[in-house]
Parts: sequence; C-alpha cells; structure tokens
Amino acid sequence: MRKSLAKMKKDPLPRVFLVHGSEMFWHRQILAVLQERVFRGELGQWNWSVFYGSKDFEEEPLLVELATLPWGGTEKIVVLKEANLIPAATMERIALWLQNHPTGNCLALFFERLDNRLKFIKIIRKMAWEINCAALEGDSLQRYVQDYCLERGRKINRKAVDLFLERVGSDLSFVHNELDKLLALREGEEEIRKEDIESLTSLSPVQLARNTIFQMTDFLVQGERQKALQVLDLLLRAGEPPLRILPVIERQLRLVLAVKSGRVSLEEIASQMGESSTYPLKKIRPSLRRYTIDKIFQGLAAIIYADREIKLGEPGDQVLRELIVRLT
Repeated sequence: MRKSLAKMKKDPLPRVFLVHGSEMFWHRQILAVLQERVFRGELGQWNWSVFYGSKDFEEEPLLVELATLPWGGTEKIVVLKEANLIPAATMERIALWLQNHPTGNCLALFFERLDNRLKFIKIIRKMAWEINCAALEGDSLQRYVQDYCLERGRKINRKAVDLFLERVGSDLSFVHNELDKLLALREGEEEIRKEDIESLTSLSPVQLARNTIFQMTDFLVQGERQKALQVLDLLLRAGEPPLRILPVIERQLRLVLAVKSGRVSLEEIASQMGESSTYPLKKIRPSLRRYTIDKIFQGLAAIIYADREIKLGEPGDQVLRELIVRLT
C-alpha cells in the first residue's frame, strides 16, 4: 500500500481510482494523498470536488464536475465516497458515461465493499487503477508492524510484536498512533522492547472490552495483588471509568460465592448467574481455597462501600486501588 501511495503522488492520473475494502485507515490515506496532489496548485480548491453516495443519489451534478475543464490547466479530481450506497442502476449510468467520455476528469470511487457480479464494476475495472484496502490480520499485520519500524531504523522482534498487537488490536489507525508514540518516546534506542510496550502503549477500546478487565478480575481471585493493580492502572490510563470497573469486580466476587456455596453443577450455576458458559466458573475453582463464605461477604461489603465513596466524590482510582488491596 505504501508503494501505491508513493506512486499516486507523481504518476499520471488514471481515468478512475477504484478504492475498496474495509480498512478505513487506507481510505483516509488515499484521500489525503489525492487532495495534497490537487492542492499543490494555486487553484486547488476549484479542482477538488467531493460527493457522498446515498440511495437517492443523482448523478447529474457529478457528471457535470467530471466534464468541467480544470482551472489553470492543471488536474481535477472528483471524489465519490460511500459509493456502495448508490443503487446499481445509477452506478451503471455513471460507468457508461465514463466509458463514453475518456478525456473527462479523474473520478475517485470509494467503496467499503464491492459486489463483483454487478455490471458497472466490470465496466469501471477496464479503465481503473484498483486499490484493495483489505484489513491486515495475522502474519500480514505482524510483518507490517516490523516493516514500519525497520523503515524508521528500529528493530522489534516477533514476541514484542505479538505483545504489541495483543494490547492495541488490529485497527490500523490505533496501531499507527501507538507505534508513532513508541518510536517518539524511545528515540535513540535501537530496539523496541517488551518493557517499552507494556509501559508506553495504550489498550484499544476493543481490547479493554474483551480481555483486559477480566484479566484484572482473574488476578483478584488468584490473590495476585500486584498484577491486578498493574492491570487496573492500564485500564484507568486508557480512560475506563471507575464506575464501569467496579461492577465487573462485584460480578467476579458473586461468581466466587456461587461456586463456593453451590450444591449443583457448574452448568446450573452458569444458567442461574446469567453466564453464557461455564468457562469463568471453571477458572475460579483452583482459587476457592483462598475463600471462606465470611471473607466473600466482607468483600461484597467492601465493594458497596467503594461504590458509595466514588459517588460521594472520592477519587475513583484511589478507591479502586484500596479495594483491590483489601480483596487480595
């Protein structure tokens, strides 16, 4: 993709750019490169038009822009974003117009997804520079992170990449933000280490929602105070509100109580507690010896006290840290 962006800055404009795929980061990068190219000239604002697709899109204003001579004898680019929202019949009329007017201005079409069965796609492909913005995943995403660092004179080994992606997820906008932060804060160092990643990167919202907050509750149940506090700090630095963290802690302690006092199978307990599987209950079992029924009720009382303190205005981060110390 980076090679394509470099070519777009200097190569002759094609009749059509056909941009498609779910990775919106690349859509924005392509759009920025095209806009920069047009605005090099003094009359750039007159040679740049943007349209947005919809189910009732009317093609006539778009076609007028495509037929209008560029100001200053330079280049003109007409952008059609969210083109997948436009009915196929309308897009077919646009495609046939492009086919019949080979000397018109450049049209940049942006689709989140393509239906290759449609006739207009086949017509456009014959005259287009096609750019697939598929989301990176697996080995491709790992190599991308390593290459990005190498291009900036830095090394990062595979284990560090795995840890980085485990924390930040696969959204390229967030990946770039965190990579650039790492590179800037560790300027002058040859290699990015796991310790740098743990201390300097933020957790993506998706990772927070899916994994990290439950890591903290697992550490709580296991009595791993320091690890639980470290994860809590990560959650708070990532902007997770204390009053959203507290109910998850309460849920975990209630699960401990259900397993400790239960006289029925884990399947029945899961059903009674509204859990979709027995997995979180099975994880609790090895730590049950740490708990008595009295200790669990004391923990639940501490949670109620923490909730009151936060709502009365006490600093949420401090209240949660004290609660974790008490529970462990």
